[in-house]
Amino acid sequence: MSAAPAYSSYAQQAPQRYAQPTYRDFESFERTPDISVVEGRGAKNKSAAESALFFAKITAIVMVLIALVCCARVFLSSMAVSTALESREISSQIDDARSSGSRLEVALSSLSNPSYVKQEAAALGMFAPDPQAVLKIDLSDDVVATDASGNLSLSGSAAALAQG
Repeated sequence: MSAAPAYSSYAQQAPQRYAQPTYRDFESFERTPDISVVEGRGAKNKSAAESALFFAKITAIVMVLIALVCCARVFLSSMAVSTALESREISSQIDDARSSGSRLEVALSSLSNPSYVKQEAAALGMFAPDPQAVLKIDLSDDVVATDASGNLSLSGSAAALAQG
């Protein structure tokens, strides 16, 4: 883009846009223009409207703050009530769990009683074995034999079994 320079370092006469009156032209006026001065109170005194507007703004801000505090209080109160209800529900669940645990302990002790087990077995047709009919096997002698390297020896085991 190209543009004309904003200023030039060469002095040029400003173009005349309109004819300006000279000092002599002002001498022809015989009377001075009518100018009246009105004394003001200055910036120190505010008008009643400005004071009322300021008071209205302060009142609006205070009302908004009060509304926010009230909303926060209602929110915290509702949270406290819901927490209390949840706590009461959890407490009732804990009580139910404790009572069912106590009932299960009583049931376990009655079911593990040996006399109860004998009665239930007799009701099902079961009986205790005769002590004379029980065979006892003595496995104290080991018949398995190993060779010098620690491997199992079938022939050594057969010979130990034959000896008796």
